[in-house]
Amino acid sequence: MKDILKGSLIIFIFKVLGALSLFLTYILIPRFYGVEVFGTFNIVFGLLMISTVISRIGLDTYVLRIIPALKNNKKDISLFLKNVLKILFLSSIIVSLLILLFLDVINMYLFKSIDATSYLIGISIFILPYTLFNVFPEIFRGFDDIKLYSFFRNLSQNLTLLGLLALGIIFSLEYTPIDMLYMTIIIIFILISFALFFFLKKHNINIFLAGAYQQKILKNSYPMFLAASLMFIMSYIDNFMIAYYLDEYQVGIYSACINISMIITFIPTVIGGFISPKVAKAYSLNNRQEIKNIFKNSFIIITVVSLPIFLFIYFYAESLLGLFGTAFTTATLTLLITNIAFLSEALCGPVGFIMNMTDNQHVFMRILFVSLLINIFFNAMLIPIFGINGAAIAMLLSMLFWTIGSLVFLKKKEMI
Repeated sequence: MKDILKGSLIIFIFKVLGALSLFLTYILIPRFYGVEVFGTFNIVFGLLMISTVISRIGLDTYVLRIIPALKNNKKDISLFLKNVLKILFLSSIIVSLLILLFLDVINMYLFKSIDATSYLIGISIFILPYTLFNVFPEIFRGFDDIKLYSFFRNLSQNLTLLGLLALGIIFSLEYTPIDMLYMTIIIIFILISFALFFFLKKHNINIFLAGAYQQKILKNSYPMFLAASLMFIMSYIDNFMIAYYLDEYQVGIYSACINISMIITFIPTVIGGFISPKVAKAYSLNNRQEIKNIFKNSFIIITVVSLPIFLFIYFYAESLLGLFGTAFTTATLTLLITNIAFLSEALCGPVGFIMNMTDNQHVFMRILFVSLLINIFFNAMLIPIFGINGAAIAMLLSMLFWTIGSLVFLKKKEMI
């Protein structure tokens, strides 16, 4: 537990700073640009996130799974990373072309009040750099460089976006929040590319080394890709279905509730980020007792910290929503429902991380697929009747399914 607490502290600090930056960003956008712009921003950002999840093909998780096992073999790591970069480049181009191909359809069904053609073209352009930005930090984490990983994964993007937004407001610049999001991607991609170049050079890793990696990468990474895709789709499907049945204004209100409730997931995400390479290493050594110890200690920490956060949000729900603007206080019930949903995820422990790091990604993928169907079904049933409260209930039901389902599976397999 001491090791987990010490290692997780670094991630926690960067995570809190990043979360505060994002929270301030999400307060400033509706206050200075309007609730509809905030809703449009969340739809565009959601599309970008899902697009890059698809283009990553699970390689961000697979990189973390493989590097700890190959850490002493510089040649294999060099060849592995070279192949990973080739695959990412090709997959990003394919996803970008698909966005352009279905541009009119996406524009018609997800955007009611604006013509988002230019934003969708922007998404297609920035898929490649944003994909690479999301994979590169996992290389740092695979080598146990938690500081570099935490800075780029948890802080750099949110802090840069907040800085650009503040400059735009102070100097009355004619850039939209989405324009600033695209500027942010350019800045953080350049920064992480330089950081990775010197990092690999320091570790004598040469991605231009002649030869080919012998193991089949995509065969092992695609279940992780499907699991990650399903997870991200579940994260944003509510917004998309609210946009379809209602409008961008309601998306903005709902997004505020989600972003407040996600504070509960800070500790599970922080701990999961730290223990993942350790679980992968223990599993490669067939040390199940070590995995059980890691889970037990992680679960205790997560429970002790998450419950007070849940209670704080529960009792001050209306005040927290008021930070975004008076229009948001009408969604107090929605926030209470999403609060319960994220607490249920926290109280099941870092089951998703352990499923992926113990070669159970195939089962995890199936559990998430059923959970996604539950989410879509109840969204379609409940949003037309209960509005954004219906979306919150749908998320709660789907989240209960995948977290409890994963927990029961790992118990039966005696992994935890």
